[in-house]
Amino acid sequence: MSLEMPEELASLEANGGIFAVWMLLQHLGIDADIQQLVEVCGYDAQNGTTTIGLAVGLKKFGFHVQFYSDPDPDLQQSEKLSYQEAEQLNLPILPALNYQQIQQAFEQNKFVIVYYDTLEGVGNHSLVYDVNEDEICFFDSFDAMPAAIFEQQRKAEGICQQVIVADINDDIER
Repeated sequence: MSLEMPEELASLEANGGIFAVWMLLQHLGIDADIQQLVEVCGYDAQNGTTTIGLAVGLKKFGFHVQFYSDPDPDLQQSEKLSYQEAEQLNLPILPALNYQQIQQAFEQNKFVIVYYDTLEGVGNHSLVYDVNEDEICFFDSFDAMPAAIFEQQRKAEGICQQVIVADINDDIER
């Protein structure tokens, strides 16, 4: 699949989370307005998005969403607001998934967005393109990441192991 990223998305600083949600929607043939994604996902130019903000955004778009996370000892104000919104939307907050559980969700044809530290030391949200017992691939990278490296990067200092699992709701308009 060859898609051209809209200039409005490409010009956003720290756009990984918005890109992951945009890519998921594109995969389903849903043409989303970038400004709408910015608003529903709680994006801010300085910090990008939070994982819970992305989960809330997908829930607002009508997806069945589950949010998995380790306890976060250092919540940002935007995260606190998104957690309150998640509660109002009946979005469950569940314990973090391990690698095999991420693979199982993917194999069940669910959309999986993971949060991890890139090899350059930057927290990143990526939509999973493929995953097996040896490696994981993302829509925003041409290189597969070995499973052991991915697990290491999910445990980097300052990174909270978080995963969004989204499934299509029959009510979603395409």
